[in-house]
Amino acid sequence: MMVLLVLIGSLTSAASVPMDAVDRRNQLMANFHHHMDGLHDHQPGERGICLTGLVQQLRLDWELLSPAERSEITDALAPSKVDLFEPMDSHPLPPSAGSDTCWGSQKDNRVDSENFSVQWDDGVSTEANAQAFIDSLEESFEIEINELGWRGPRGADTYKMLVMIDNMGGGAGAYTTVDDCNGQYRAYVVASAGSFSAGDWYKTMACHELHHAIQYAYGFGHEFWWWEASATWIEDLVYPYNNDWANALYMFAQSPHIGMNASAGQSNDQTLFWHTYGMGIFGMYLDQHVGGNELVKQTWLESQGSFGQYDQWMPDIIEATGYDFDEIMADFMSKTAVMEYDDRMYITDAVRADTVSALPADGTPGTSERPQSLGMNFITFEGALFDGDQALQVTFSGDERADYWIAVLTRGAFVADDVEVFELSGGTEGTATISVEAGTPVHLTVAPVYEAAQGYFYNWRNADSFDYSWSAEIVSDFVDDPDDTTGDDGNAGTPSPGDVSAGRVSAGSKVGCSCAAAPGVGSLGWLGIVLAGLVGARRRP
Repeated sequence: MMVLLVLIGSLTSAASVPMDAVDRRNQLMANFHHHMDGLHDHQPGERGICLTGLVQQLRLDWELLSPAERSEITDALAPSKVDLFEPMDSHPLPPSAGSDTCWGSQKDNRVDSENFSVQWDDGVSTEANAQAFIDSLEESFEIEINELGWRGPRGADTYKMLVMIDNMGGGAGAYTTVDDCNGQYRAYVVASAGSFSAGDWYKTMACHELHHAIQYAYGFGHEFWWWEASATWIEDLVYPYNNDWANALYMFAQSPHIGMNASAGQSNDQTLFWHTYGMGIFGMYLDQHVGGNELVKQTWLESQGSFGQYDQWMPDIIEATGYDFDEIMADFMSKTAVMEYDDRMYITDAVRADTVSALPADGTPGTSERPQSLGMNFITFEGALFDGDQALQVTFSGDERADYWIAVLTRGAFVADDVEVFELSGGTEGTATISVEAGTPVHLTVAPVYEAAQGYFYNWRNADSFDYSWSAEIVSDFVDDPDDTTGDDGNAGTPSPGDVSAGRVSAGSKVGCSCAAAPGVGSLGWLGIVLAGLVGARRRP
């Protein structure tokens, strides 16, 4: 139990001053009520709600709540308990490995399989639902752990994993949390009984919640958003024909200006809540364009051993894997501008901050569109503006309050045919030029990087946002690179932003979702060669 308490009690903050206890309590209760309203208002055909992040936050701030508030929350999330986080009595090791859960039987009924025990009380669910659920859990276990090589939930070699179906008042939803099991924490799942009236969503729920249990085996380090984003990403690998993840990615598309690592951890903002699922698109990017399943898995390996909780910043994690985050981010921005992803037909295009139909032109973002740290704005120059043998020149100036900016020009409709990364003086100002083709649009994508916007205590409800301006014109005297030294041959890639020279790239090869690729392999394999002699793109120490 001591290990669990130390892990759950050790918080660090790398960002803003935390809200006081009263504000945190009020936001926590508002967040709880919003989640439960969403669960109870669930309509047939809608994606269910994962409550794992809510339960993580409740555990961290449980002491701030009154006895009446704790009782209300417990009745909603764990009606058979007196207190949501009261420890279950752990049992001795079963007579043979995997023959029982660490906590034995917690409900009236149970269905067991090789790795799971699904349990429910009389009148709450049915054996048919439990059997369907356990079949999907085993299928997910086979793919996520045995095929893709993710670490199994802690104790999986000794105990069956406990999965409970409970009455949460209707609606489709579930959460994964941990409890003490003979001195070490183990994960278990609680699913709403209403989840089995939502078509096949229980299958998505199975692979998503199992992935949360897997994540706990790597520790508590990542910020809340990556728990949900990577659990959403894995859905497409386990159930590629369900496409439930598309509903989640819609929330990214509707609010791309929100920071990559934003979450509702310190607010009740449902846009922030759903955006964490929408950032599953970053998992798809890492998988399909950089290093496959192995790279996504590596981000979890790099977070283990953290002394903090829910505070590991993705730029630092990417650096630890051997890649340069700014290069990754620039390429992510380029691919996302044209949504160059598998199953693109299911993905909604990101909302544009501006669409340009006449040149020359200039612009600034509206107040509600200004990007947060690691959030993006997309400005599209319509293909009808171009008739070939020309180039588009764009000048950019970003808010100096940001530590630095990343800005990218991408030519293409559904594929990033050509890319230019801005050379930004001081990280904020610069000009880039890209050749154009008749009828093909060009996209300007910009993102600020602000190191203070990270960690558990950063208040995303009142997040910093950043202004910028741009101007664009057609130039006719642009000279293309005759020797393809900057990458017009399809074998190069996006150069580093910052204080290095802008370069050009056509679309590179993609790495499949289940393929491993070490740094320097796949569509970013050009980086080690192109950047070997370049200096000073990084601004973080």
